[in-house]
Amino acid sequence: TAISNCSLYSPEHSIVRNLAEKAVGIIHELMGENDSTEIMIIEKELVFDKEPFKDRSLHLMNFIKKVRRKGLDKIIFKKGVEAEEVAKFIGDISHMSGIVSAYPHISTGIIEIRMGSDTGFSEDEIEAFRNEQVNNVKEVFTGVSRYKKLDVAGLEDIVLNFVSAFQKEVNILNIMTPFKSYTEFTYAHAANVAILTLFQAEALGMKGDTLHDMGIAALLHDVGKMFVSNEIIEKKGKLDKEEWEEMQKHTLYGARYLLGLEDCPQIAVPAALQHHLRFDGKGYPKTSFVKQKQHISSQIVTISDFFDALRCKRPYKRDFEVIEILSLMREGVGTTFNPLLANNFINALGGTLNFHE
Repeated sequence: TAISNCSLYSPEHSIVRNLAEKAVGIIHELMGENDSTEIMIIEKELVFDKEPFKDRSLHLMNFIKKVRRKGLDKIIFKKGVEAEEVAKFIGDISHMSGIVSAYPHISTGIIEIRMGSDTGFSEDEIEAFRNEQVNNVKEVFTGVSRYKKLDVAGLEDIVLNFVSAFQKEVNILNIMTPFKSYTEFTYAHAANVAILTLFQAEALGMKGDTLHDMGIAALLHDVGKMFVSNEIIEKKGKLDKEEWEEMQKHTLYGARYLLGLEDCPQIAVPAALQHHLRFDGKGYPKTSFVKQKQHISSQIVTISDFFDALRCKRPYKRDFEVIEILSLMREGVGTTFNPLLANNFINALGGTLNFHE
């Protein structure tokens, strides 16, 4: 409750201070004669002193979300902890940017992806990472229907893994999954678009909740394809007119589905609806009554979608080299793509890959 209130007030506010004092009293009571008490978050479950905690209150779910977005999976309160310390810790967790400070009586565990040395991943580790993330996407998406809601918390895990991977692998193309099969393409493409979107968002200075929401929006941009028949999705040749019209509806199907998800970031809806719209208003879905202006989230996802689609080899098209894709992207600046965002992506990727035209 203190963390939730700290999102509205400062850590020094009397409401937050009073709640911090109550929290410390509860911590001391639960600690008893022990030297410490421990909170762990495993996937979307909270474990207190090795025992699963089954409460599903709004405050608890918000707590898990806030802690996970800080990259933490463990909090240990040690004997001697006082209200002043807890109040500052609450402020760290509540603030969307910045790091969690070190405290004498509070220690935290940081989620790490243990793959390779500090200079990068080995080929086997990269392959294992790719497969794991695609399988995670597939697991979340499997069984999606108009009557079944997907697990947004599972998507949080994937985004956290990608953000952590960025800290170890300079070349983001290394952690992107190549095209292998039709049945896996939708899931691999979702993962790749999320990686490219997070890369763009970080280059634009996005942090905290905004960064993670963009990652989830990117993972969900093609969720509407779950409502298009597999015959169309996995067709090896070009789609005929009727099939193409049905395929275009995946943007509408996706946006409609996401509107019904309570835990889904709001920016995921326009990203799903408009990622095939263009900066100049052309593309789809089409509206006859007003010229659409593409939402910023979908403008970013459009760039990621374009890059990964051209990078993948398909039966009806070849795969393009990075230089070719960026050249084509430049041709679409101001029409297909927002000039600021396209130039940000081109410059950031060029700097990361250390190439010059």
